[in-house]
Amino acid sequence: MHTKFKSITALILSLLIVFSLATCAKTPSEVPTDTSPTPTEPVPALGDFISAYSDAVDAEWAYNLAVEIIESGEYADNRLGDRQSGSDAEHRTAAKIAEVMASIGLTDVTPDPVTVDRIQAGNSGLTLDGSDREIILHAYQTNGTPTGGLTGEIIDVGTGTAAEYEGLDVTGKVVLIDINQRANWWIGEPVIQAIEKGAAGLIACSVAGFSEISDDAYNANDFCGPATIPTASITRNDAAYLRANMTDGVAIGTFVVDNEYSKDGTSYNVRGTIKGRDSSEAIIFGAHYDAYYESFQDDTIAWTGMLAIAKAMSDSGYVPERDIIFVAHGAEEWGESNTNYDWALGSYRQITETRAEWQGKIVAFINFELPAYEFASYTYTHSAPESYGLVERYTNSEYAAKPVGVYPDGILTDGYQTYTYSDDFSYYVSGVPSFINGFLIDVENDGDVYDFYYKYYHTNFDTKDTYNAAVLEWQLKFYGGLGIFIDNTPAVELDFGYQAERLRDSLNAEIATLYADGGAAYLAAIEKYTTAADALTAKIDDINARYLAAATADERAEIMTEGKALNRTTLAIFKSTQDVLLAVSAETPIVPHEWYQSNIELIRETVAYLEAGDVQSAVDETAWQINGIAEWYAMFFDEATVAHIRGAYAGEFAPLNWAQGKTFTLADVQAATRLITAAYDETNGDFSTAIAIYNAALIEQVGWYAAILVRETEAINALADEMTF
Repeated sequence: MHTKFKSITALILSLLIVFSLATCAKTPSEVPTDTSPTPTEPVPALGDFISAYSDAVDAEWAYNLAVEIIESGEYADNRLGDRQSGSDAEHRTAAKIAEVMASIGLTDVTPDPVTVDRIQAGNSGLTLDGSDREIILHAYQTNGTPTGGLTGEIIDVGTGTAAEYEGLDVTGKVVLIDINQRANWWIGEPVIQAIEKGAAGLIACSVAGFSEISDDAYNANDFCGPATIPTASITRNDAAYLRANMTDGVAIGTFVVDNEYSKDGTSYNVRGTIKGRDSSEAIIFGAHYDAYYESFQDDTIAWTGMLAIAKAMSDSGYVPERDIIFVAHGAEEWGESNTNYDWALGSYRQITETRAEWQGKIVAFINFELPAYEFASYTYTHSAPESYGLVERYTNSEYAAKPVGVYPDGILTDGYQTYTYSDDFSYYVSGVPSFINGFLIDVENDGDVYDFYYKYYHTNFDTKDTYNAAVLEWQLKFYGGLGIFIDNTPAVELDFGYQAERLRDSLNAEIATLYADGGAAYLAAIEKYTTAADALTAKIDDINARYLAAATADERAEIMTEGKALNRTTLAIFKSTQDVLLAVSAETPIVPHEWYQSNIELIRETVAYLEAGDVQSAVDETAWQINGIAEWYAMFFDEATVAHIRGAYAGEFAPLNWAQGKTFTLADVQAATRLITAAYDETNGDFSTAIAIYNAALIEQVGWYAAILVRETEAINALADEMTF
């Protein structure tokens, strides 16, 4: 509007107002007196929100959508059912998810593109000479064979270790191996060894550890190695048939891996939103939609369940305080070759690249995996340590759904740190408080995985036959309720006192006494940090308690604003904490000094065994665990293979993704590992050379240990200062 016109208009409006007041004015005696109280807007009850949401939950809707996905054939690229990173089937599924999101009332439905390695997997197989029977294979994420396949010798090389190749010429040939990917090694290690020996392709039979449900089960896991040679999985029954048709461990046949592999593919993270009153903060629900085979539990029923949460919130009329965003992530199972950290790429690139602005804004990420299977007699929630108190408070509250007909031993609330095997870790390392249903680790059984993973996981037997409707219904009610519970909390409930416990418990007193003055400065910093954490928790609790006690909506709105102002600080502290105090050993989350601390302990014990002449205990008990079990591979594979394995660990060939900056230089003990492995059957041997190597490495590790404790101490003190305001 033109400035002059605005001024004239303002003048006219002023005159009209004055005229109106003059003509309507009354004397004081004429002004009516209203002594009734001013009406106040009622304060909505959290319990009513969650109750209405729970009543709207429709587990059958999620189940029917999942069945449609896996049975229609439209959302798979091959006869075994795959929809993998960047594939056509993944793209078709993304379009379907966007369509469903819009149909249930989500707004801002958007497919966010992320760059990944693309694997388009067709129908792979093997035909033996003289037979018209096709052996169906399941391909890993590697290059395919030439048109028409590879025709020639298929050679049995046992478990595919370096020793198994002695006396064999496999150049240009296909090799068959047995593998236990739980007890021994992932598929990438023997593939690298086969490449070093000149093999043109590899067929792997899972003999144990996975796919134990049936001899007709395939196994597929993410492929950390190079995509150089075509690689595929064979069932135990078909492997037995293949071996029965071998002469002296050799068969002739045609091996076809119908893969298209390429860099710079595109996956999509599909998101939709229930808009909140205030979009300055948000809560995210997530699940992944890429898949091996039908993958009913992992993760089809999870992302359809996530959408069922969205539908129930919408159907119940819930109007959130914050935006609630629902994200179906692609490329979770795998997304990049030749790196040790090849999974959860869709989510990692979503939070660090495509939607990096979400950092500092997302108050919770609630992830869903395998939510319709009763793994044990109990269940639990993984989270960041700082969220342990929130999980316990919600679980034990009147608002949390209680299991009915499932989990007879209830819900554990001791606190279980978020692991690396799912999308929530990508958000966690990026400073987002993250949660996930307890789908993996049997925390009541020495931390082993649940039996499901030995039998069904990543096999063609992960079908709708595994469905438990009562489990899914409870999961939807419990975790959807958790989202509403968090949404109705002004100040993000982050209790850094639990982080202090993690830091304190991580220190090995014996190692610290020997090499770091007992960790006195480190422990003192933790005490300072604990004091500051307690004070910050008191502020958070005060805001949240006043919010619940508020009598009017206006009062609550004011307190909500106060809480959100504090959140900017607490979320920044949370991210800084993960930046400096969260690392990984192999795939296990650790405090950074634990890497060197563990190496020191293991090297000392290995030397003690060797000095006592007990080389077998050194090999079996301790030496293989050094360097986060990296020395295990040096016991079975040649130096060129191990060099490649370590290069992938160090990020020489591809990015480390969510593990970037959270891994460590390996202790230089590989030569000693090889010496004592070769001397395994010796009695009263001379192990002085190996001992010297270990002792030299020990000195170096002690130096790194002392230095990193100093850095951690400085970081903990700085974080305590950030909390003090």
